[in-house]
Amino acid sequence: MNETRVIEVKQNILARNDRAADAFRAARKADGTFFLDVMASPGAGKTTLLLALIERLRAQATCGVIEADLESDVDALKIKEAGVSSVELNTRGVCHVEMGMVQKAYDAFGGAHFDYLFLENIGNLVCPAEFDTGAHARTMLLSVPEGYDKVYKYPPMFAVVDALVVTKSDYLPLNPDFDMEALHAQARVLNPGLDIFVTSARTGEGVDELAAWVRERRAAALA
Repeated sequence: MNETRVIEVKQNILARNDRAADAFRAARKADGTFFLDVMASPGAGKTTLLLALIERLRAQATCGVIEADLESDVDALKIKEAGVSSVELNTRGVCHVEMGMVQKAYDAFGGAHFDYLFLENIGNLVCPAEFDTGAHARTMLLSVPEGYDKVYKYPPMFAVVDALVVTKSDYLPLNPDFDMEALHAQARVLNPGLDIFVTSARTGEGVDELAAWVRERRAAALA
C-alpha cells in the first residue's frame, strides 16, 4: 500500500512538472528564446564549456545563464565576471531542478530578453534526467577524466538527452584507457539519434561545431 502511494505521488509530481514545463517551453518560443539544459556530474566542466560556447554565440546574440547549485554562487559569479547575465538557483540540498525553480530563476532576470538561455543543472547524473525543465533541448557533458564507462551505469541520462558532449579532450593523452569508440557505440544503443561532440574548452576543439549545433537547434525549435 505504501509503495503504491509513493509511486502515485511521484507520478503526480512529474505530471504537474511536465505541464508547467510545456507551458514554459511554449512561452520561451513565443519570446524567441532558445532554452538549453546542460547536465553533467560535478567537475565535468559545465561552466568552463558554457563560457567558451557563449563566447562563440554572443557576438550576434544575447545570452543568459541560470546557474543551479546545491549551495553558493561561485559559478554564477564566474558567468557574471565574463559579462554574461546570470541568476543563481540554489536548491538547498535538492538533487534536481524542478520547473517551479526554473520559473522563479527566469523571473529574476526581470523581463530581460535572451536569444539563448542556458540552465547549468545540478551536478548529478541521476536525478536531473527525470525532471523536464522546460528546455527545448537537453545536453549531457562527460569529461575524459571520468572515464567512458558511464552509459550503462546511468542509462536514463544518456537516453533522454539530445547531445552528448565529451569534455576535456585535452586529457586524452593522460587517459589512454578512454575508449571513445566504445562510448559512441554504447551511447547510441540507448539513444540512436544522439549527437556526439568531442570538445576541449582549453584548446577550443569541437566548440565551434557545438555552437553550430546550438544555432541549428534554436532555428528548429523556434520555427
